[in-house]
Amino acid sequence: MKNDLMEKLYMKYYSELYLYAFSLCKNHYLAQDLTSDTFFKAFLSLDRDVKYFKYWVFRVCKNLYINYLKKEKVCSSDNKLDNMQFSNETPLDKIIEAEDKKRLYSLIINLRESYREILILYYFCGFSIKDISHSKGISESAAKTLLFRARMKLKKELEGEDEL
Repeated sequence: MKNDLMEKLYMKYYSELYLYAFSLCKNHYLAQDLTSDTFFKAFLSLDRDVKYFKYWVFRVCKNLYINYLKKEKVCSSDNKLDNMQFSNETPLDKIIEAEDKKRLYSLIINLRESYREILILYYFCGFSIKDISHSKGISESAAKTLLFRARMKLKKELEGEDEL
């Protein structure tokens, strides 16, 4: 019974979870490892009452990635040449891109928690309005309203920063 349920959940969420893991690490093999480790943890924990499986499994994947980064940072501090990536981008391109991402990230992080959470779930985790409303225990119309308000607040913050 547990195996059948896990197989159904695996078939249903594998693609989305793999894409999410790949977006975190940008490495095909690591994304596969994160995805399989996530489902392994899910299999071990399936007896527990997990109300919103999709939300929970995405959280587990992110936590596994964070643990990987911590471990990798400790292990690779001596091996800096292996971590270098070569590309055709100029240092200026990298600085501009990093500054834009940093600016957007800092604006999202400084939003109130409900706005921050819905923006991240919708745009970065690929959750639908229906999934968000289900995981947060609110109606779909309330989730749409919250997303709209979060977008407007982020837009206002971006415009306010441009005027400075």
